Amino acid sequence: MAGKKIFWILALCSIVLVGCGADAVTSAIKSAISMQPAKVWLEKVHFKATDDVNDTSPVTVHIVVCYKPDLLADLVKMDADTYFQKADQIKTDNAGQIDVFSWDVIRGQRLNDQPITLSKVSGEGVLVFARYSIPGPHRIAVADDKEIIIQLEKLDFKVIPVKQ
Repeated sequence: MAGKKIFWILALCSIVLVGCGADAVTSAIKSAISMQPAKVWLEKVHFKATDDVNDTSPVTVHIVVCYKPDLLADLVKMDADTYFQKADQIKTDNAGQIDVFSWDVIRGQRLNDQPITLSKVSGEGVLVFARYSIPGPHRIAVADDKEIIIQLEKLDFKVIPVKQ
C-alpha cells in the first residue's frame, strides 16, 4: 500500500515538473524520496541603492545558491573580496552544484522584481556578496525567504526580507 502511494506521488511530481530541466526533476524526486524540507525558497529580489553607494561607484552583487553543503561551508568563510577573486574558479569547479546571479548596481538605482530561477529544488543555502571598494566582509546569508530587498548603502549593504 505504501509503495503504491509513493508511486502516485512520484508520478504526480513528474507531471508537474514536465516543463523543468532534467536536473530540477531529478532533484525534486530525490527531495521527495528523502522527505528533506527545502532550505532555499528565494524567487525574487529587489535592489535599492543610495545616492552615495560605494562612494558613487557601481557595486557588483552576486546571489549565490549552493547545492552542496561543503561548498556552502567554504563560501561562508570568505569575505567578498576573496569570493570575487575566486568566483570564476568556484563556478568552474562546482558546475551543477551552484547558481550565481549577478547584477551591477549604480548609485540611486532601483531594480524591482528581479527573478531568481533555481536549477534545482533542494538548495543548501543562499549567500549575497557585494563588491565594495573598501575592505569588509560584504557577505550576508539569506534565510528561507521567498523575496528580499538588497539595500546597498555607502559602506555596506543589508538584506531585508519582504513579508507576504
